[in-house]
Amino acid sequence: MKLKNLSKVIGVALLVVLIVLAVVTYWHPGARTTVSSTPSNKRSVVRIVALGDSLTEGVGDQQKQGGYTSRLKTMIHEKDHVRVIMHNYGKSGDRSDQIEQRLTDSRKMQRQVKKAQAITMTVGGNDLLQTLTKNVTINQQSKLNHQLDSAETTYQKKLKSLLTQVRKLNPDAPIYLYTIYNPIYVYFANLDQITKAVDDWNAKTTATATTFDHLYMVNISRAMSVGQFKSATQQAKLKRDAQKANDGKLSAQSFQAQILASDSSDERNDYLSNEDHFHPNAKGYRLMTRYAYQQMQAHQQWLLK
Repeated sequence: MKLKNLSKVIGVALLVVLIVLAVVTYWHPGARTTVSSTPSNKRSVVRIVALGDSLTEGVGDQQKQGGYTSRLKTMIHEKDHVRVIMHNYGKSGDRSDQIEQRLTDSRKMQRQVKKAQAITMTVGGNDLLQTLTKNVTINQQSKLNHQLDSAETTYQKKLKSLLTQVRKLNPDAPIYLYTIYNPIYVYFANLDQITKAVDDWNAKTTATATTFDHLYMVNISRAMSVGQFKSATQQAKLKRDAQKANDGKLSAQSFQAQILASDSSDERNDYLSNEDHFHPNAKGYRLMTRYAYQQMQAHQQWLLK
Protein backbone atom coordinates (compact mmCIF):
# COMPACT_ATOMS: atom_id res chain seq x y z
CA MET A 1 0.00 0.00 0.00
CA LYS A 2 2.77 2.40 0.87
CA LEU A 3 4.42 1.76 -2.49
CA LYS A 4 1.17 2.44 -4.31
CA ASN A 5 0.59 5.64 -2.32
CA LEU A 6 4.12 6.77 -3.14
CA SER A 7 3.51 6.20 -6.86
CA LYS A 8 0.33 8.26 -6.67
CA VAL A 9 2.14 11.10 -4.91
CA ILE A 10 4.92 11.09 -7.51
CA GLY A 11 2.36 10.99 -10.33
CA VAL A 12 0.43 13.95 -8.89
CA ALA A 13 3.63 15.89 -8.35
CA LEU A 14 4.76 15.35 -11.94
CA LEU A 15 1.35 16.44 -13.21
CA VAL A 16 1.53 19.63 -11.14
CA VAL A 17 5.02 20.37 -12.43
CA LEU A 18 3.88 19.90 -16.05
CA ILE A 19 0.90 22.20 -15.53
CA VAL A 20 3.10 24.88 -13.94
CA LEU A 21 5.61 24.66 -16.81
CA ALA A 22 2.83 24.95 -19.36
CA VAL A 23 1.39 28.02 -17.66
CA VAL A 24 4.80 29.67 -17.32
CA THR A 25 5.67 28.92 -20.94
CA TYR A 26 2.39 30.37 -22.22
CA TRP A 27 2.27 33.51 -20.10
CA HIS A 28 5.96 34.40 -19.90
CA PRO A 29 6.49 37.72 -21.75
CA GLY A 30 9.10 36.31 -24.14
CA ALA A 31 7.69 32.86 -24.59
CA ARG A 32 5.86 33.33 -27.92
CA THR A 33 8.02 35.92 -29.69
CA THR A 34 9.90 33.37 -31.80
CA VAL A 35 6.93 32.82 -34.14
CA SER A 36 4.00 35.16 -33.73
CA SER A 37 5.85 38.34 -32.75
CA THR A 38 8.63 38.13 -35.35
CA PRO A 39 7.85 40.63 -38.14
CA SER A 40 7.74 39.04 -41.61
CA ASN A 41 9.96 40.49 -44.32
CA LYS A 42 7.57 39.27 -47.03
CA ARG A 43 5.11 41.53 -48.77
CA SER A 44 1.42 40.91 -48.25
CA VAL A 45 0.61 42.23 -51.75
CA VAL A 46 2.76 41.90 -54.87
CA ARG A 47 2.20 43.89 -58.05
CA ILE A 48 3.36 42.31 -61.32
CA VAL A 49 3.27 43.88 -64.77
CA ALA A 50 3.47 41.67 -67.86
CA LEU A 51 4.65 43.40 -71.04
CA GLY A 52 4.85 41.79 -74.44
CA ASP A 53 3.24 40.20 -77.44
CA SER A 54 0.73 37.38 -78.00
CA LEU A 55 2.53 35.06 -75.56
CA THR A 56 1.82 37.54 -72.79
CA GLU A 57 -1.73 38.09 -74.06
CA GLY A 58 -2.29 34.32 -73.82
CA VAL A 59 -3.16 33.51 -77.44
CA GLY A 60 -3.51 29.75 -78.02
CA ASP A 61 -4.66 28.89 -74.50
CA GLN A 62 -7.59 26.59 -75.24
CA GLN A 63 -8.57 26.65 -71.57
CA LYS A 64 -9.10 30.42 -71.80
CA GLN A 65 -7.16 31.05 -68.60
CA GLY A 66 -5.08 33.95 -69.91
CA GLY A 67 -1.87 32.12 -70.76
CA TYR A 68 1.06 32.17 -68.34
CA THR A 69 0.18 35.42 -66.54
CA SER A 70 -2.97 34.22 -64.77
CA ARG A 71 -1.32 30.89 -63.96
CA LEU A 72 1.72 32.68 -62.53
CA LYS A 73 -0.56 34.84 -60.41
CA THR A 74 -2.25 31.73 -59.01
CA MET A 75 1.03 29.89 -58.44
CA ILE A 76 2.59 32.77 -56.50
CA HIS A 77 -0.55 33.19 -54.40
CA GLU A 78 -0.72 29.49 -53.54
CA LYS A 79 2.99 28.89 -52.93
CA ASP A 80 4.11 32.20 -51.40
CA HIS A 81 0.83 33.08 -49.65
CA VAL A 82 0.64 36.64 -50.89
CA ARG A 83 -2.03 38.52 -52.81
CA VAL A 84 -0.99 39.16 -56.39
CA ILE A 85 -2.16 42.04 -58.55
CA MET A 86 -1.34 41.20 -62.18
CA HIS A 87 -1.53 43.70 -65.03
CA ASN A 88 -1.35 42.07 -68.46
CA TYR A 89 -0.24 44.37 -71.29
CA GLY A 90 0.35 41.74 -73.95
CA LYS A 91 -0.80 42.44 -77.50
CA SER A 92 -0.78 39.92 -80.32
CA GLY A 93 1.55 40.70 -83.22
CA ASP A 94 3.59 43.38 -81.45
CA ARG A 95 7.27 43.70 -82.24
CA SER A 96 9.71 45.18 -79.72
CA ASP A 97 9.32 48.73 -81.03
CA GLN A 98 5.53 48.47 -80.94
CA ILE A 99 5.57 47.31 -77.31
CA GLU A 100 7.72 50.34 -76.46
CA GLN A 101 5.40 52.65 -78.38
CA ARG A 102 2.39 51.41 -76.44
CA LEU A 103 4.28 52.02 -73.20
CA THR A 104 5.26 55.52 -74.33
CA ASP A 105 1.68 56.36 -75.30
CA SER A 106 -0.09 54.95 -72.24
CA ARG A 107 0.02 56.83 -68.94
CA LYS A 108 -1.83 53.93 -67.33
CA MET A 109 0.86 51.43 -68.38
CA GLN A 110 3.55 53.79 -67.12
CA ARG A 111 1.88 54.14 -63.72
CA GLN A 112 1.59 50.38 -63.31
CA VAL A 113 5.20 49.78 -64.38
CA LYS A 114 6.35 52.35 -61.81
CA LYS A 115 4.44 50.58 -59.02
CA ALA A 116 5.44 47.03 -60.02
CA GLN A 117 7.50 44.78 -57.75
CA ALA A 118 8.22 42.45 -60.71
CA ILE A 119 7.99 42.70 -64.49
CA THR A 120 7.69 39.81 -66.96
CA MET A 121 8.26 40.17 -70.69
CA THR A 122 7.83 38.22 -73.92
CA VAL A 123 9.41 39.99 -76.87
CA GLY A 124 11.37 39.24 -80.04
CA GLY A 125 9.36 36.49 -81.67
CA ASN A 126 7.53 38.81 -84.04
CA ASP A 127 10.73 40.68 -84.86
CA LEU A 128 12.38 37.44 -85.97
CA LEU A 129 9.26 36.12 -87.70
CA GLN A 130 9.07 39.26 -89.81
CA THR A 131 12.61 38.63 -91.07
CA LEU A 132 12.16 34.90 -91.65
CA THR A 133 8.92 35.12 -93.59
CA LYS A 134 10.57 37.60 -95.96
CA ASN A 135 13.87 35.78 -96.40
CA VAL A 136 13.51 32.02 -95.93
CA THR A 137 15.17 30.58 -99.03
CA ILE A 138 17.47 27.73 -98.19
CA ASN A 139 19.10 27.82 -101.63
CA GLN A 140 20.39 31.29 -100.75
CA GLN A 141 21.74 30.61 -97.27
CA SER A 142 24.34 33.36 -97.46
CA LYS A 143 21.63 35.92 -98.18
CA LEU A 144 19.56 34.64 -95.26
CA ASN A 145 22.57 34.90 -92.94
CA HIS A 146 23.19 38.46 -94.07
CA GLN A 147 19.56 39.43 -93.54
CA LEU A 148 19.50 37.78 -90.11
CA ASP A 149 22.71 39.52 -89.02
CA SER A 150 21.26 42.86 -90.03
CA ALA A 151 17.93 42.10 -88.33
CA GLU A 152 19.66 40.99 -85.12
CA THR A 153 21.58 44.25 -84.91
CA THR A 154 18.40 46.25 -85.44
CA TYR A 155 16.53 44.14 -82.89
CA GLN A 156 19.24 44.63 -80.26
CA LYS A 157 18.87 48.39 -80.58
CA LYS A 158 15.09 48.18 -80.30
CA LEU A 159 15.25 45.83 -77.30
CA LYS A 160 17.76 48.08 -75.55
CA SER A 161 15.49 51.06 -76.16
CA LEU A 162 12.49 49.18 -74.72
CA LEU A 163 14.36 48.00 -71.64
CA THR A 164 15.82 51.47 -71.09
CA GLN A 165 12.31 52.90 -71.13
CA VAL A 166 11.15 50.32 -68.58
CA ARG A 167 14.14 51.02 -66.35
CA LYS A 168 13.52 54.77 -66.43
CA LEU A 169 10.07 54.11 -65.07
CA ASN A 170 11.17 51.47 -62.58
CA PRO A 171 14.90 51.15 -61.80
CA ASP A 172 14.59 48.39 -59.19
CA ALA A 173 11.93 45.79 -60.01
CA PRO A 174 13.44 42.56 -61.35
CA ILE A 175 12.62 41.86 -64.99
CA TYR A 176 12.05 38.27 -66.09
CA LEU A 177 12.55 38.12 -69.85
CA TYR A 178 11.53 35.04 -71.82
CA THR A 179 13.57 33.66 -74.68
CA ILE A 180 11.85 32.78 -77.94
CA TYR A 181 11.48 29.26 -79.35
CA ASN A 182 11.27 27.47 -82.72
CA PRO A 183 7.61 26.56 -83.34
CA ILE A 184 8.33 24.43 -86.43
CA TYR A 185 11.24 22.43 -85.02
CA VAL A 186 9.37 19.12 -84.85
CA TYR A 187 8.67 19.36 -88.59
CA PHE A 188 12.20 20.45 -89.61
CA ALA A 189 14.40 18.88 -86.91
CA ASN A 190 16.88 17.79 -89.60
CA LEU A 191 17.52 21.38 -90.70
CA ASP A 192 19.62 23.78 -88.66
CA GLN A 193 18.76 27.05 -90.34
CA ILE A 194 15.76 28.06 -88.27
CA THR A 195 17.12 26.58 -85.05
CA LYS A 196 20.36 28.52 -85.55
CA ALA A 197 18.42 31.71 -86.24
CA VAL A 198 16.43 31.27 -83.01
CA ASP A 199 19.58 30.42 -81.01
CA ASP A 200 21.42 33.45 -82.39
CA TRP A 201 18.42 35.67 -81.67
CA ASN A 202 18.31 34.45 -78.07
CA ALA A 203 22.07 34.95 -77.72
CA LYS A 204 21.73 38.57 -78.85
CA THR A 205 18.79 39.07 -76.49
CA THR A 206 20.80 37.66 -73.57
CA ALA A 207 23.80 39.82 -74.46
CA THR A 208 21.61 42.92 -74.39
CA ALA A 209 19.90 41.82 -71.17
CA THR A 210 23.21 41.49 -69.31
CA THR A 211 23.75 45.25 -69.61
CA PHE A 212 20.75 45.85 -67.32
CA ASP A 213 20.66 45.25 -63.57
CA HIS A 214 18.20 42.81 -62.05
CA LEU A 215 17.23 41.29 -65.40
CA TYR A 216 16.91 37.50 -65.54
CA MET A 217 16.37 35.30 -68.58
CA VAL A 218 13.60 32.69 -68.57
CA ASN A 219 14.96 30.17 -71.05
CA ILE A 220 12.10 28.20 -72.59
CA SER A 221 13.73 27.79 -76.02
CA ARG A 222 14.62 24.11 -76.01
CA ALA A 223 11.69 22.93 -73.88
CA MET A 224 9.10 24.61 -76.08
CA SER A 225 10.86 23.81 -79.36
CA VAL A 226 11.32 20.06 -78.86
CA GLY A 227 8.05 19.56 -77.00
CA GLN A 228 7.66 15.97 -75.82
CA PHE A 229 10.60 14.75 -77.94
CA LYS A 230 13.19 15.18 -75.20
CA SER A 231 15.37 12.05 -75.23
CA ALA A 232 18.25 11.39 -77.63
CA THR A 233 16.34 8.46 -79.13
CA GLN A 234 13.24 10.59 -79.71
CA GLN A 235 15.35 13.35 -81.21
CA ALA A 236 17.08 10.97 -83.62
CA LYS A 237 13.75 9.56 -84.82
CA LEU A 238 12.33 13.05 -85.17
CA LYS A 239 15.21 14.01 -87.45
CA ARG A 240 14.83 10.87 -89.57
CA ASP A 241 11.10 11.46 -89.97
CA ALA A 242 11.68 15.11 -90.86
CA GLN A 243 14.29 14.16 -93.45
CA LYS A 244 11.81 11.85 -95.15
CA ALA A 245 9.08 14.49 -95.06
CA ASN A 246 11.01 17.49 -96.36
CA ASP A 247 13.95 15.85 -98.17
CA GLY A 248 16.34 18.21 -96.43
CA LYS A 249 14.81 21.32 -97.96
CA LEU A 250 12.95 24.27 -96.55
CA SER A 251 11.30 26.85 -98.77
CA ALA A 252 9.44 30.01 -97.95
CA GLN A 253 6.24 28.21 -98.95
CA SER A 254 6.77 25.19 -96.72
CA PHE A 255 7.89 27.40 -93.84
CA GLN A 256 4.79 29.54 -93.97
CA ALA A 257 2.56 26.51 -94.50
CA GLN A 258 3.74 25.05 -91.19
CA ILE A 259 4.15 28.17 -89.08
CA LEU A 260 0.94 29.85 -90.21
CA ALA A 261 -1.27 26.81 -90.70
CA SER A 262 -4.82 27.28 -89.43
CA ASP A 263 -6.83 24.48 -91.03
CA SER A 264 -5.41 21.46 -89.20
CA SER A 265 -6.11 20.15 -85.72
CA ASP A 266 -3.08 17.85 -85.71
CA GLU A 267 -0.11 19.54 -84.03
CA ARG A 268 2.88 17.24 -83.38
CA ASN A 269 4.33 19.38 -80.59
CA ASP A 270 2.28 18.70 -77.46
CA TYR A 271 3.08 22.17 -76.11
CA LEU A 272 1.73 24.14 -79.07
CA SER A 273 -1.76 25.12 -80.17
CA ASN A 274 -3.61 22.91 -82.65
CA GLU A 275 -5.24 26.00 -84.10
CA ASP A 276 -2.21 27.94 -85.31
CA HIS A 277 0.79 25.64 -84.69
CA PHE A 278 2.68 28.61 -83.28
CA HIS A 279 1.45 29.74 -79.87
CA PRO A 280 1.58 27.66 -76.69
CA ASN A 281 -1.47 25.68 -75.67
CA ALA A 282 -2.48 25.27 -72.03
CA LYS A 283 0.32 22.76 -71.44
CA GLY A 284 2.82 25.14 -73.03
CA TYR A 285 1.65 28.01 -70.87
CA ARG A 286 1.94 25.84 -67.77
CA LEU A 287 5.56 25.18 -68.75
CA MET A 288 6.16 28.91 -69.22
CA THR A 289 4.64 29.52 -65.80
CA ARG A 290 6.92 26.98 -64.09
CA TYR A 291 10.04 28.37 -65.72
CA ALA A 292 9.19 31.96 -64.76
CA TYR A 293 8.36 30.96 -61.20
CA GLN A 294 11.68 29.13 -60.84
CA GLN A 295 13.56 32.29 -61.80
CA MET A 296 11.40 34.39 -59.51
CA GLN A 297 12.20 32.06 -56.62
CA ALA A 298 15.91 32.23 -57.42
CA HIS A 299 15.75 36.05 -57.40
CA GLN A 300 13.21 37.06 -54.78
CA GLN A 301 13.62 40.84 -54.52
CA TRP A 302 10.00 41.19 -55.65
CA LEU A 303 8.72 39.27 -52.63
CA LEU A 304 10.69 41.06 -49.92
CA LYS A 305 9.88 44.42 -48.34
